[in-house]
Amino acid sequence: MDGGAATRLDAYAAIPGAEERPPPDRRPIERLLGLNEPQLIARLHGAVRTAVEARKPSALLLRDAEELSPDRLLVVRPARECGCAIVAVDALYSTPPSFSSADLASLFGLSPSEAEIALGLLQDLPVADIAQARGVQAETVRGQIKSLMRKMGLSSQKQLVGVLTRVAAALG
Repeated sequence: MDGGAATRLDAYAAIPGAEERPPPDRRPIERLLGLNEPQLIARLHGAVRTAVEARKPSALLLRDAEELSPDRLLVVRPARECGCAIVAVDALYSTPPSFSSADLASLFGLSPSEAEIALGLLQDLPVADIAQARGVQAETVRGQIKSLMRKMGLSSQKQLVGVLTRVAAALG
């Protein structure tokens, strides 16, 4: 379920002891998520209960014992429909974006250099490393960062990374 897949969950399907019973074709959310640990299942049920009854979101960290399986972030939030919650699961550590600097340049009207620098920032590279890879001074890269942020209407590198992350998620 990586990649931000979401599952709509009716309250009766996740709250133990609820008077209504789920339809026979509806699997409990813990089975959909592959959860076996009773303590974690109880935390999930509590998060669903909070989302449904108190209309507040919750987050759980799913740490897998297997080293090959990455940690996942589970977010439970109230649905628009009363008595329901949305459960979304995503990899905690995302993979680098799959779009190119040319796509980014075209989307935001950036120069090829600015687009490459933006991708470097998105990959969490320090300005010094980006400058070294491009064979320029760090001050040159900082100037290009200011230029690309101006073109994108942003005022901080944090905003830049946030926008690029959303674009990567939308295109990925």
